[in-house]
Parts: sequence; C-alpha cells; structure tokens
Amino acid sequence: MRLTRYILQMHIGPFLFGTAVVVFIFFLQFVFKTLEELVGKDLSYGVIAELYVYNLAWMLVLAVPMGVLFATLMAYGKLSGQNELTIIKSAGGSAFGAMMPAIVGGTILFVLLYLFNDRVLPETNHKAYVMLTDIKQFRPTAAIEPGQFSSLEGYSILAREVDRENDILGEVTIYQRQGPQLSLLNARRAELSYNKDLTKVLMTLYDGETQRVNRNAPGEFRRVAFREYRITITTRNQTFEQTDPTAFGRTDRTMNIARMQEIVDTSRAEQKRRLLELKEIAMKDSVMEEDQKRNDTAHTTAITRSQAAQLALGRLAGLRGELQRVSGSIERARKEANKYLVEIHKKYSIPAACLIFVFVGAPLGIVVRRGNFGVSAVIALGFFIIYWACLVAGEKLADRDVLHPALGMWLGNIIVGGFGAYFTILVSRETVSLRFDFPRLKRLFRRKGPLDNVVTTGNY
Repeated sequence: MRLTRYILQMHIGPFLFGTAVVVFIFFLQFVFKTLEELVGKDLSYGVIAELYVYNLAWMLVLAVPMGVLFATLMAYGKLSGQNELTIIKSAGGSAFGAMMPAIVGGTILFVLLYLFNDRVLPETNHKAYVMLTDIKQFRPTAAIEPGQFSSLEGYSILAREVDRENDILGEVTIYQRQGPQLSLLNARRAELSYNKDLTKVLMTLYDGETQRVNRNAPGEFRRVAFREYRITITTRNQTFEQTDPTAFGRTDRTMNIARMQEIVDTSRAEQKRRLLELKEIAMKDSVMEEDQKRNDTAHTTAITRSQAAQLALGRLAGLRGELQRVSGSIERARKEANKYLVEIHKKYSIPAACLIFVFVGAPLGIVVRRGNFGVSAVIALGFFIIYWACLVAGEKLADRDVLHPALGMWLGNIIVGGFGAYFTILVSRETVSLRFDFPRLKRLFRRKGPLDNVVTTGNY
C-alpha cells in the first residue's frame, strides 16, 4: 500500500504540470482566435472571463490524457533511473506489477473524465456558444456577415465585404420600407461609428445612388447619385445582455450521450421504415407490371406499340421518382445517425486515452531510464501529436462517411494502444533494452561537448 501511494505521489506534480501546459497552449490559441470578436466592444472583464472559463472545459478534456502520458514517463523514468525498480524486483515484484498503481489511476481518470465529458462539457459548450453568439450581435457590424442580408432596426443591409476591426463595409446595398415608400441605396463603401452608449449608429456611405419608389404610385420614381450620404440609425438593446441558454437549440457538441442516442435510435427507426417502404414500392411495381402485361395482351388491337412504350415510360418515371424520394430519406437518416455517433464515440475514446497512455508512458519510462523533463516532454509530445493527428483525421473521415464513426473516433486509440501493448509486453519479459546510440552524432559533436553523457542504454 505504501509503494502504491509512493508511486502515485510521483505522478501528481508532472500530471498537473503537463495538463496545465497543454491547457495554456489551447487557451492562447482560443484567445487569438476570438480576439477580433471581443476587441472594441466595451465588454466587461467579467463577461470575457466567463466566456474563457466556459471554454476551459473542452481544453481540459484534451489536456488530461497528455498530462497522464507526461506523468507516467517522468515517474517511471525516475523509478527506473534511481534503481528503485531494481529494489522492487529484488523484493519479489515485477516491472508490470510496478505499473499497476498507474493503471488503477488511469482507470479512475477514465471514469471521471467520461462523466465530465458527458455531463459537464455539453453544458459549458452550450453556454459558451450562446455567449459567443450574443457577443457577435452586440455591435451591428458583428452581426453583418459578408454576402448575407442582415436586419438592423428597419434596414436590411447586404455587404459584400466586412472589416469589423475598422467598422467598414464594402459594396453595400440597403433596403428600407416605410409604409408605401421603398428605398434602395447602393454604395461602394460605408463607414460606421457609434455614440458613447451605443444607442445610435452613424453610417456614412460613399460613391453610390439612392432610389425611391411609392408602391401606391409606381410612376413616382426618384433616383439620385451621391458622393457622400449619411444615415443615423437608432439602435436598441446595445447594452450587453446574455440570452437565456434554453432559448437556443442544441447541437451534437452540446448534448449528452443519452440525448444523442435517442436521435440515433430515431434515425435508425426512420431508415428501417423507409426500407420497408422501398420493398412495398418494389412489390407494388411487380403487381402493376403483371397487370400491364395482361392489359397489353387483352388490348393488343386497341393500342399501338408507341402508346404502349409511352405508358411504360410514364410508369418508370413515376417509379424512379418514388425510389429517389425514399432513398434520399434513407441517406439523410443515415447521415444524421452517423453525425451523432461520431460525437458519442468521441466521449468515450478521449477519456479512454488516459488508460492507453499509461501503457505507453510507463514502459517507456522504465526502459529509457530518464525521469528528466526534456526526454519526457519530447516523447510525450511525439505520441500526443500522433494521437491528435489520428483523432482529427478520424473525425473528418467519419463525418465524410469514409470511415465508420466507431473506427474513426477510436483510430488514435488503436494506433497508440498498439504501441502501448508492444512496450508493455517487452517490459513484462524483463529482458529488453531500448538503446539510444548515434555514433555519427557523437563523432560530430565530440569536440563540442560530452554527448556520451546523453546516450544511455536502458537495461534494467
């Protein structure tokens, strides 16, 4: 029991450090990604901090497996490098037995991260999505998307180009309807400015024309060209207010497993129903074909061959339309089910990486016999890049129906787990050595430093 506690204590510091480093990297990436959405909107620090706190959840989910890998590499590297593993074996233990505390700890982390992934992460993702949507709509330019119509207090605005940083719109078309009067403005460029409390927007348009028509008197048409034209728009609700999260619909990343499984079951039931419909259409067509043959035999003198061909073509066209409709419904239901299956398997596969990385980090740490930061960081980074690349590629391939959702989301675990199984088997035999020996590099740098001190042989 003391040995178990001692080994687990060796993991705590490296685990927290490795997890924190990965979270910090993801956090910086997210800050730079959302900086454009947040700057210049007079948002309170509390609102910005709340948005970042909500997004820390998904960063933590991805960082914990990396922390496990880094911690096992350092802990078992020290255990082997300081000959404590030799003492354990001399007392009747084994290398695999020394890995058991980490295996138990990885299993506990798997369960905890799964619960967090299923119960906490969907809620934080949903709140973060609602907050980010509210922030985008906080200022008028943030709600204007290039090439799409946007409504702003009675005006419909279409901008082909949007520069949110400088509040400039390019190639602008504005529609306004006031009773029977309909106005249309076209401008090459528009600049927006706001008063202090964001209750009014001053839009200055350059190099355009305005057109006005009265729907009650279509003959009254006015067209005026301008070099500069100003519009003052009185806005409402420009103080930041958070929308009730329950007013927003949920996506696959904001649902728990139970809710997504219901959608999958519904989609599969729809597929079965549509397949039965296909069979009914096929049976109905065969019956109609037999009836048509009897009718053709009975009325061979009444209709010509061209008329019979036209009747057959009409029947085939109707059958084709029905088959396309039903097969389209089957395909949509299948894609809907696969979309949610991808997310369901992700909620299991990422927590499972906590246990898989134990079987990679622990034997590598034992064999390499290096419990220092540099070696552990390099090895952990290498395997995490492999896992991350497989996770991203598997998800994209599963979303595109190239791979089955289960295979796509467990691809990284399978590949990295294969390495882990191989390393664990080698360590359990207790005869393997992993040698890092680069004679050419030693000769190249012999004059610059004692490279031989870095080269080690992992016999234990």
